[in-house]
Amino acid sequence: MKNNIKAFVKKRWLLIWIVSVTALLCTMIAYAEYPRSNDFMKRVVLSDESVDMMFSSNYLTLIENEKIAYQPVYVSQLTDLDSRQTYDVDVFVWNYDIDGSGDYYKKQIKYDLDISVVDSQGNVITSLESGKTIQIVKNDAATALTAFSSSSSSYTYHSPSPETLDTDARSQNKYTIKFSKNWDLKNDANKRVLIKATPTSEFPDLKPLAAAIGLKEELSSSSSGWSYYINEQRLSSAAASSDYDAYNLVLTGTGSEEIVIEWDPAVIALNKDFYEADGAFPFVSGEVAYEQGAGTNDWDKLTINADSYAPEKNYRNRYDIQLYKVNGEISSSWAFVGAEQADGICLTINIPTDTNS
Repeated sequence: MKNNIKAFVKKRWLLIWIVSVTALLCTMIAYAEYPRSNDFMKRVVLSDESVDMMFSSNYLTLIENEKIAYQPVYVSQLTDLDSRQTYDVDVFVWNYDIDGSGDYYKKQIKYDLDISVVDSQGNVITSLESGKTIQIVKNDAATALTAFSSSSSSYTYHSPSPETLDTDARSQNKYTIKFSKNWDLKNDANKRVLIKATPTSEFPDLKPLAAAIGLKEELSSSSSGWSYYINEQRLSSAAASSDYDAYNLVLTGTGSEEIVIEWDPAVIALNKDFYEADGAFPFVSGEVAYEQGAGTNDWDKLTINADSYAPEKNYRNRYDIQLYKVNGEISSSWAFVGAEQADGICLTINIPTDTNS
């Protein structure tokens, strides 16, 4: 038997050598490829987490180069005839990515909340004029989370314990900034409320969000009615539409009005959390209605029944809608929004006697 094996090996030594070397090379190749495949998978996961971070807000943004973004809120001056006693700005913090799939974070999120009143340079102020106040109300509570006035000893607030966002569903916290009615929209424009939400250490994949939010006077040719603008266009006169990956369409005004927005879904998309029944914003029944393909030339259609005098709508005088590019650049200018469909326009807004501010 041994002699037969030896004879077989002697006759076919070349074939055996080739098979052995081939098997060894395959083992080496498989060993070498596995780490690269594993690295690729890791890169995909990390990239996805950075783009689709499930911790977001309608005003608060990521802190870039240690600079906190300034978010101006344009409003019209309240008069003695207005029943509203405060300028209200609703700041939401969500446990999902408002720009992404809408999937929620799979753990309860805990974050530290810091609030301060600052000047245009980000420095905490030392005083407020007599009679002027700023309150922060959480989730429409009867009492304020914190308040600042001329008698305040400090113009900063730090949550005594972490704030939480529950899991098992998309959830949110709402912080309403209430500037007193006597706020001077011109001379107080440099006073802002800085809000920062910092996830606690057990959430290394989530990053802090922050913004300095201040009021600015809405300049319009009329004192009533509704108007719209693209917020990014107002932030810088030198900015081009191509400088941004997404836009914030702002509707603001007074009185009762039916606002109709139509858009080409092949070019632009509206944030579905704005109009879906289980979306991020607490609209009342019939306030916002979406119809797929119901607009002119089969565009999508959104109808907003605005009424700043309606208590059931919380006297809402502002709507913020996020716009996203669907297939790359939509326009080389800001003229992609108009009153009717035409070349270069992918979104139309119809407001009776509307004013584009």
